[in-house]
Amino acid sequence: MSIAIGKSIHGVVLQPRAIIRPKVEVKATTSGQKQEVLKSAQRVITTHHKVLRALRDR
Repeated sequence: MSIAIGKSIHGVVLQPRAIIRPKVEVKATTSGQKQEVLKSAQRVITTHHKVLRALRDR
């Protein structure tokens, strides 16, 4: 008998998500670079939020 690792919902076993490490290290030494990194991160978070809401409302 095999032991399934993960959560079972309606007969489907959900595996834990794999941790994906960033492939590129971002270095921001000046304040301008730090602001650019923050702006980019906020843009990604906003886009992901919009996509998740669209999936919820479909």
